[in-house]
Amino acid sequence: MTNTNRSIHLRFTVAIVAAALCLPAVFGGALHAQTAPVTVRDAWVREPAASRKTTAAFLVIENAGTTKRAIVSASSDAAETVELHEMVRDGAMMKMSPVKTIDVPANGKTELKPGGLHIMMFGLKKQPVAGDTLRITLTLDDGTKTIVAAPVRKMEGMK
Repeated sequence: MTNTNRSIHLRFTVAIVAAALCLPAVFGGALHAQTAPVTVRDAWVREPAASRKTTAAFLVIENAGTTKRAIVSASSDAAETVELHEMVRDGAMMKMSPVKTIDVPANGKTELKPGGLHIMMFGLKKQPVAGDTLRITLTLDDGTKTIVAAPVRKMEGMK
């Protein structure tokens, strides 16, 4: 190996070592994002009845942090409008109404489920069927956005 080749080889080795030393700094942020205190699981969307342009989404949102969080909005490319809703009993009737936020307690969880809190999707752009997956973006009160992949389930067999 000539001196020129050794010099090039040494420079290349130094560059690789320097890059390897920088990797934890670069991926440390990504690791932090994966360990975010708020996580979502068990998301799903109810298959709408034929010709209906509305449906609802359900999920469990967990907060491992020490500060209460809240969902302040939701959006989806699959619907023109997405709103946070709840079902409440009004006498003998169940009534659906929009809510401004859905709280997630510190070190706790909130379940969005049929008959309770849920996400309403209005103006569906395409009729989703069981087996499809819709993406829903949740925005929290601290500005954090979480993208959720929610599979579509048939209406029968819902829990």
